[in-house]
Amino acid sequence: MLKALVLFGQFFTRIYIPVEIDDVTNKFKQSIQYITVFGLLLGVIEAAIFGGLSFLFPLWLAWIFYWVLDGFVTGGFHLDALADTADGLFSSRTTDRIFEIMKDSRLGTMGSLALLYFYLTVIGCGISLSHYLNWWQMMYLAAIMTMLTKTGVSLLFYKMIYAGAQGGLASIWTGVKSWRILIAQLFSVIVIGFALGWRGLVGYVAMVLVAVLYRHHIIRVLGGFSGDTVGAYANLAQVVFLLAYLVTVRLTI
Repeated sequence: MLKALVLFGQFFTRIYIPVEIDDVTNKFKQSIQYITVFGLLLGVIEAAIFGGLSFLFPLWLAWIFYWVLDGFVTGGFHLDALADTADGLFSSRTTDRIFEIMKDSRLGTMGSLALLYFYLTVIGCGISLSHYLNWWQMMYLAAIMTMLTKTGVSLLFYKMIYAGAQGGLASIWTGVKSWRILIAQLFSVIVIGFALGWRGLVGYVAMVLVAVLYRHHIIRVLGGFSGDTVGAYANLAQVVFLLAYLVTVRLTI
């Protein structure tokens, strides 16, 4: 497991980890059951910093700094995928042209709007929830938010159809054993249930349901997934979870 966590750290963050991992592609496929464990460990670190900042600044400002910190730590890895996917899917072009647009390094209008809407939503939801949750619950929420990026993308690995360019990033996620995905999801369910109770599990269920719809839409439009379309759901999962959790909290507390 340690090598898997190191590999994920090297792949998903900008943290320098001077450890060489052999046979990276197969190691990825054989380590998916640990991907949410890695997400939680990274989340605990970010949540601890968020907690420290909350003693220096108002909670709403510390929550904003938490998202800024996450962007620096991950290098905007999934955010780039979200923007590229938005530019491609909302271009109303042919499938081949959509893939070309997603591979273009330039940021388009829809990509810019996707990033803007993402941050407005997650920051707004967090500030709203801070009126209902105590300090510890906000800490739990921060850690879970980071974990959910890995929870979300691992859902898409189930019998994933790859449609990107040959040798593209998402090709390493094909052929992942179902039991590995199940273990990763069960770990998230346990953590969410323990930290946020049944209201958090409502958010998780909403995230799974949207993942099914997202999968259907991507396959219908593109014939399968690329690295960008997989990575985009990491951030979409956070948005769906927060919205569902916020609505449930407001209606039941």
